Amino acid sequence: MASSTRTPRDSDAGDRPGARTSLWVGETVHTIERRRFAELMSLFAGPVAALSTEQNLLVKRELLQALSRRSICWIALLLTATPFWYVFGGWIKSSDIYPLFRIVWVLGLWGLAVPLAAYLLKKTMALPKHADVSAVEQMHWAWAALVMLTSFWWAAASFGLIPPSFTRLHGYYFAFARYGFVELTMIGQAFTLLLLAPSFRAALGSIVIGAIPFAFNIAPLFFVNRPGMFDWYTAQLVGYCVVAWFMCNDQQRTCVNEVVLEEARSQAVAATAEKNQFIAAISHDLRQPLTTLGLKLDHIERSIKLTDLVEGVSAAQRQVDAMEGMINGALDICRLESGTWNVEIQQAALPSLLRGIVVDVQPLAEAKGLKLRLRSRPYLVRTDRHALDRIVRNMVLNAIRYTPSEQGGRKGHVLVSCHRRGSGIKISVWDNGIGIPEGRQADIFKSYVQVNNPERNREKGFGLGLSIVQGLANLLGHKLDVDSAPGRGSRFSVTVPFMGLIPPELLEVHTVEDGDLDLTGMVVAIIKDNSDSRIEMSMRLIEHGCYVVAGASSSDVIEQLRMEALASGPHCILSDYRLENEDGIAAIAAVRAATGFSIPAILWLGDTSSAALKEVAISDTNLLSGPDSEQTVLTILAEHKPKTLAEGG
Repeated sequence: MASSTRTPRDSDAGDRPGARTSLWVGETVHTIERRRFAELMSLFAGPVAALSTEQNLLVKRELLQALSRRSICWIALLLTATPFWYVFGGWIKSSDIYPLFRIVWVLGLWGLAVPLAAYLLKKTMALPKHADVSAVEQMHWAWAALVMLTSFWWAAASFGLIPPSFTRLHGYYFAFARYGFVELTMIGQAFTLLLLAPSFRAALGSIVIGAIPFAFNIAPLFFVNRPGMFDWYTAQLVGYCVVAWFMCNDQQRTCVNEVVLEEARSQAVAATAEKNQFIAAISHDLRQPLTTLGLKLDHIERSIKLTDLVEGVSAAQRQVDAMEGMINGALDICRLESGTWNVEIQQAALPSLLRGIVVDVQPLAEAKGLKLRLRSRPYLVRTDRHALDRIVRNMVLNAIRYTPSEQGGRKGHVLVSCHRRGSGIKISVWDNGIGIPEGRQADIFKSYVQVNNPERNREKGFGLGLSIVQGLANLLGHKLDVDSAPGRGSRFSVTVPFMGLIPPELLEVHTVEDGDLDLTGMVVAIIKDNSDSRIEMSMRLIEHGCYVVAGASSSDVIEQLRMEALASGPHCILSDYRLENEDGIAAIAAVRAATGFSIPAILWLGDTSSAALKEVAISDTNLLSGPDSEQTVLTILAEHKPKTLAEGG
């Protein structure tokens, strides 16, 4: 062990007895001294905790509120003192300007400070809750500027007061003139430090800017006649600045601690409420299967002599399965919250993982009358294989659970797909089920929360699947996305880091069936104002490897293209001719103009009038009349697939 920790200094020390011991002791003492020095400086260095962006904004708002209130009190003190100096001050009377100067000083201070303070106070109170840091900082600087200006105006009174007299060389000279004005102002700086502590810039600016008039009027006389007084006032001013730094840092530390403590208190209250809900839900859900299991076992005991016990045993087994699933889910939640779920990040082959999930849950989909499809590509991703399996499996089970076999004349179906997004692979589970209202989408990731199961029907699950999905995604650092609308279906996606393509000779699963058109890598824009038709077409194209950007109008598609920031495309545009606010030709032209490319287009035309046909003929688009088959659309897309697209795009 000693040889493994030997350093070059060990060699220099040689084999002298005690040399190595003294070396390590010296380094230990040095480390302790540095740690103690850091602890000492941390008492004055500022905030005691690292703040998030939201916490930092909250601290700045709290300090701004405190500064606004205290600045009002500080300005009120100065304004209250102005009548005293107006009446009892020793003002210069040798010129006609000085009596007027006294009036201008008082009225100017009141006329300047009061309206500006009222205006800034109103602006501060009206600051919106969603205001960002820059807006708060602007208000903070505005208050600091008002404080500096008021302090300068206050000290400007020294220009009109009688200069100090140094004829009395013995004793202490004091008068309500320029010398006394300096004395009382210096004494009053204690109030400045106390009231302006929420802002170091305001306190420092008030002291320094307010000293400028005194520097012009008093400093030259002191420097010549009484240099000791000049040094004394200078030291006093510097001392006030140092004290201001300590007080302002202490005020900020206090505010930071309050914000952190309040957030911790809020989180504790929320956690307690969630735990209470968790306990209430699990007690409710466990009580039912336990009661049913007891009754079934009692029935089996009474009917033990009967030969047909299959129905009773099956019912008891279902209750056992329900309890096992709920307890396992609850334990998984506890593992995630306690940080005891260990993950092993490594390369994982996506096709075999997704194929295994689909094969396992296929019987559940068939039993419910749903069509379950998989569209995968030979991607290698960086993740924990078992955790990602759990995430995708729970998303698929959730889609099957909340997708009716038929809804509004549409057969229920679920699609599992994956496509490349920059440096990541986005794994999506699509369904055309009941959908989720926008206001409830944040709740579905909470434990024991189910949007469409108020009766707590165990056949609809226990409300733990998506909570586990969220916890595992956070643990792995994978991004989750939800896109859903009531009555139209949902898309749950998780994005994992992309590592490369599986070599063809190592592929275990062929993800493209024989005779199936491979449109992998194509970016297709769909413009349809009928949402059901738009979603259906999107899912079909995704199954064939396309990346789809769909919208009800050209503006929707253009906005999505800007947000997606795709490296290429779209490679083709599909549009209805009859749209709600525009025709398909104009929509295609708008997308082409926005992208700057002459993109191939396919137009569905239900209107067979000669005028419409002539308009389409000059628009450079492929024309489909009526409900042409899906294969026709796929064939046209395949013809327009760029030859430069990478094999694994």
